[in-house]
Amino acid sequence: MNADPFVCAALGLPVGWFAGLLIDRVPDRSPLRPLPGVRLGGVYGVVQVAMVVLFGLVGWRFWMEPPLFIAGYLLLAAMLLTVSVIDIQRYRLPDRIVLPALGASVVIVVAESLRASEPKQINYALVGALIYFGFLLVVHLISPSGMGFGDVKLAAVMGLFVGWLAPSYEGALALVLWAMLIGFVAGSMVGIAMLVSRRRSTPIPFGPFLAFGALTVVLIGQNLVSITLAA
Repeated sequence: MNADPFVCAALGLPVGWFAGLLIDRVPDRSPLRPLPGVRLGGVYGVVQVAMVVLFGLVGWRFWMEPPLFIAGYLLLAAMLLTVSVIDIQRYRLPDRIVLPALGASVVIVVAESLRASEPKQINYALVGALIYFGFLLVVHLISPSGMGFGDVKLAAVMGLFVGWLAPSYEGALALVLWAMLIGFVAGSMVGIAMLVSRRRSTPIPFGPFLAFGALTVVLIGQNLVSITLAA
């Protein structure tokens, strides 16, 4: 069964609505019920459009893959977009979203890898998660004000899915390094631009840039592995 990118994009509509609900209520620990109606103005409209686009891109990238495999990357895209908006608004990456996503992600990776008779992919995924988590943990311990522990926990989820795409342990390392490089470069460029424009140092949420790096690698990871291992 192949995935239709348009079907994936259509799934982004209800998921985008639910993401708006989480953005509204999770940071304040508010109950999710009662459920709101559909809201299309302001940040809600932006999230809806972004979710549809992301889901469509994931469907296009993995349209030949099994449904559970695709569901994992749709979960990653939805979670990263949701927590990125919260991080921009509140400078927080809520455990109420990141930790359940991590648990569900491990289940998906293990279940699909065993179903496909590719248990090695579990190892590559876990190596990716450990490398990304470990690297950001070191950065956090050196500079807690520069790298929050929420970013460290988010890295475990991103590393898991980035590593899952790898053809080997070396490929998992390469993909994680690419994800970090893209995220750090994007964050640094925005930070420098803000410093120049405002003439003072302004704290910026780093989660969205890490998410950008991970999603970039997910969408074009095969080319990055080939380039890195061939060098």
